Amino acid sequence: MLLGLYGFYVTLERLVVAHESDRLTSLMSDVIHEIREDSSQITSETDMDDYIGDLTQASTNLRIQVISSDGAVIGDTDLSDHALANIENHSNRPEFIQAIESGVGNDVRFSTITSTDRIYHSVVEQINGQELVVVISSPMYQLKQMNFQLMGILIGMAFLSLSFLIGTSYFSNRQINLKVEEEQKKQDERIRQRTHEIELMHRLANMLAACNNMVEAQKIVSDILPRILGNVNGSVSLMRSSRNQLVTQLDWGDTWPGSASFAPDECWSLRKGRVHQSNDDFHTLSCAHMNEIEHNQTLCIPLTAHGNTIGIMHLYFGQGEVRIDPIIEQLAFSVSEHLGLALANLSLQEKLRSQALSDPLTGLFNRRFFEQKLEEHTMNSATTEQPISLLMLDLDHFKRFNDNFGHDAGDFVLKEISALLKRSVGDDEIACRLGGEELAVILPQSTMEQATEFAETICESVRSMHLEHKGLSLGQLGVSIGVATYPQPASDVEALVKMADQALYMAKDTGRSRVVNYSQYSQFKTPHADVIELEDKKPSFVS
Repeated sequence: MLLGLYGFYVTLERLVVAHESDRLTSLMSDVIHEIREDSSQITSETDMDDYIGDLTQASTNLRIQVISSDGAVIGDTDLSDHALANIENHSNRPEFIQAIESGVGNDVRFSTITSTDRIYHSVVEQINGQELVVVISSPMYQLKQMNFQLMGILIGMAFLSLSFLIGTSYFSNRQINLKVEEEQKKQDERIRQRTHEIELMHRLANMLAACNNMVEAQKIVSDILPRILGNVNGSVSLMRSSRNQLVTQLDWGDTWPGSASFAPDECWSLRKGRVHQSNDDFHTLSCAHMNEIEHNQTLCIPLTAHGNTIGIMHLYFGQGEVRIDPIIEQLAFSVSEHLGLALANLSLQEKLRSQALSDPLTGLFNRRFFEQKLEEHTMNSATTEQPISLLMLDLDHFKRFNDNFGHDAGDFVLKEISALLKRSVGDDEIACRLGGEELAVILPQSTMEQATEFAETICESVRSMHLEHKGLSLGQLGVSIGVATYPQPASDVEALVKMADQALYMAKDTGRSRVVNYSQYSQFKTPHADVIELEDKKPSFVS
């Protein structure tokens, strides 16, 4: 800007000088014209100083000089006669030299006589045969003043422009900084949110991997998924082993409004093999399992693991034209991947656990699970002072079924009686197969009298069974049951099992198809009691 102002000043000064030079040239033409008209009146005796002083062009702002060819000033409108007599020779003046050489001269310089910068214009004129140089000049201070005024205006405008520029720059910079800070805060918040979501995903995967059953998985998804997906109602439906039906196993948020069970072909996402949104810009196609809710906005995402579709995750966003946040949609895809793998692993764990703890033929728990649970319940009973009873069961004449009807008939009888036990026991009661035809039932919080009554019911139910296998009647069935209770009379687990075994032996020795508890055994020992006592020294569970 400073360079521009300097350039403008120089250019303006040149233009002003050029304009003033043109003006002086015009005035010079008038002066010469008037001199030529008066040339007849001008003689050698004429006082040139007085003559030029009387010219109409002469004024305080216009100085007229007449200089002889030798440089002597013979007339000057700005000097008195005394000053004119003492003025120095002007033969060395640039405008004089130029005029002598070329007929016209121009110069801009400081005048020592008038003590000011002046602009000079000179021409050579013949007056009465004498070659004279006529010089006119005007002071530069008015031009400079005008120049300074214009420069002042320009500088003022430049200052205002600069101030405006600085002000707008400051304001813009402040706005930009505020915007940058705002965007930075938003970016930091987005980074914090994404980091939080990643941590939640990590926690979800770890917690699901540590689950032992669907009950624990339900607690985890109810707690973590709302933190990831927000206030969205959702559920997870898993495929049955038959693959002809899906059942809702997990849900979070409000009560799930869709069907609790449905066929695979009722869901568009399963039929397409990819995500399905019920309402978007291209269609309004709701899945059949959500038909009870009109204009529902549902997102269905298949759950896959190890290349197989194991179920589906539903997200319900409400009714009407509800826009799904793209971030929530992406998070839902990530969640579905974690859920698919975790639930597949959980299902596999439950299957392996079931195979490890259950008898494959009857579906009852096996000996290992029996020993584990009996130990746990006796320890709880010792703490809570609540009794626990044990029923030892043995099928009567089971070898006869195998010999007369074949082992498949014996297996059939075992399955039917095991199914009876499953139907008879409660949620906290445990039915097990110990081996062969030996069965056991653990009855927590049951006294000996309650356990004996329960055993009588089982015994009667078995007697009333009439089974047929391959068109043949298997005849009368019976089961002998021995009952013992902890902590009285049994004082530990080993004593509890031994007393139940002894009561079972007594039931078999006294006619089979009956129930004997240890109190009865202690009061009425059979003639084979000695044999039983000897047998007690052997490992338990031996009939």
